Amino acid sequence: MDKFSILIVDDDKNLLLSLKRALRNEGYLLHFATGARAAQKTIKNTHIDMVISDYQMPGTNGLHFLQGLKDSNPEILTIMMTGVEDVNIAARAINEAGVYKFIIKPWSNEDLKITIRRAVESLRVIKERDHLLRKIKTRDAALQKLEKRYPGISNVVRDEEGCIISN
Repeated sequence: MDKFSILIVDDDKNLLLSLKRALRNEGYLLHFATGARAAQKTIKNTHIDMVISDYQMPGTNGLHFLQGLKDSNPEILTIMMTGVEDVNIAARAINEAGVYKFIIKPWSNEDLKITIRRAVESLRVIKERDHLLRKIKTRDAALQKLEKRYPGISNVVRDEEGCIISN
C-alpha cells in the first residue's frame, strides 16, 4: 500500500520542526503548514490522508478549520493538538468536527507515534471496507443483469447440509 500522507498544521515553526524530527523515520509523507489557509492550499493540491492541527492559530482556530475540513473532505482523518486543557474543546472537536484523537501539548513522541499508527490502521480498514463495498456493488450489478437476462438464475436451493440441489 502507498505511504500515508500527513499534513501537520501549526503556527509555531519550532513545533513543526520538532514534529518533523519525531516522525521523520516513521515512513509517512509529511507536509507542513503554518495556518489554515496554507493547509487548505496543500489539501487542494496534494493527496492528504490525515491532518494534525493545532487548536490556536491566527485567523481561525483548529476546531473551525477541522469542521470545514470534515464537510469538504470527510475521508481525511483528523487529530487535534493543543496546549489548552479544556474538556469542552475536546468534546466539541470530537463531536462536531469528527476528530479522531485530541492530544495535549506537550506530548510524548512515543504516544504520538502510537496514536498515528492506530489512526493509519483505521484509515487502512476504512479503505479496505470501501474497496470491498465497491466490489460487492459491482458484482451485485452483474448478478442483476444476469437475472434480467436469465430469470431465476440467482435462485439457489440448498439441502440441510448447505449443498446446492440441482434439478
